[in-house]
Amino acid sequence: MYPIEKIRNYILFLKKKCDLSITLHPIKKETLIGGGGLMEFNIHDNSYCIYLKTFPEVQRHCIDRQHRVLEKCKGGSFGGCCFAGCFEYVYPISNGTEVIGFISVGGYGCRDAEPYIAATAKKYSIPKESLKQIYKTLKTPPSKEEIDALLLPLCDMLELAYIKSGGADTGDETLIDKVLRYVKRYHTCNITLDDICKQFSCSRFYISHVFKKTTQKTFREYLTGLRIEDAKSLLRHSELSITEIAFSVGFNDSNYFSSVFKEHVGLSPRAYRSQGK
Repeated sequence: MYPIEKIRNYILFLKKKCDLSITLHPIKKETLIGGGGLMEFNIHDNSYCIYLKTFPEVQRHCIDRQHRVLEKCKGGSFGGCCFAGCFEYVYPISNGTEVIGFISVGGYGCRDAEPYIAATAKKYSIPKESLKQIYKTLKTPPSKEEIDALLLPLCDMLELAYIKSGGADTGDETLIDKVLRYVKRYHTCNITLDDICKQFSCSRFYISHVFKKTTQKTFREYLTGLRIEDAKSLLRHSELSITEIAFSVGFNDSNYFSSVFKEHVGLSPRAYRSQGK
């Protein structure tokens, strides 16, 4: 097996040192990404996408369109705007014989974004001005040549890992893999442990035990951690009020959000925002 930790470390290097917003999207059945410690890179983490995914219908639409992206990237890497106007570069993930998913490098603005923003705001009843404010924080995309130099080695690393593991279908996805994927996807919604149990037909005891064993956190701790990371991004890169951010990331009370945020970060949301300016 190719060391997954090497892939993870390279992705973290690209994210932290090269300031790239990278996500991995396996579409066909596989467990190398889902069960190999790379699931943390499955969800977009730029501020614009974080805000959009707080609206469940937008999240579902984004997921539904991934099969179209997969078909297009079978012809090679490309760049373009998503349905909401966010520019991204897309690279195919191969298992050595076929394209089974794609890598997205996004979080960029594009010149002609206004129609995308207007259409998205209208279709999903999202405040247009809020979308425009956050969109303004997106960076200008670098050249594809620059991204090629950084991403093609990652493509090769993933392909080699799949080849050494015997292909894309490395076994059935475990229950906890499915649970973690579900929680990461819907963590801004009002989901509870009981919802997870119902979704996956398991007892609270079993889910709690497996969750703690796998993540070293309780379900609530894990869920809160995801929401706090989203809030940090929105505080840094948007002009949304603290109350708006609290509700966007899944908290029902802004005062409780502020208390939890300070407990996790060591600063109040307001102080954290001021520090980043």
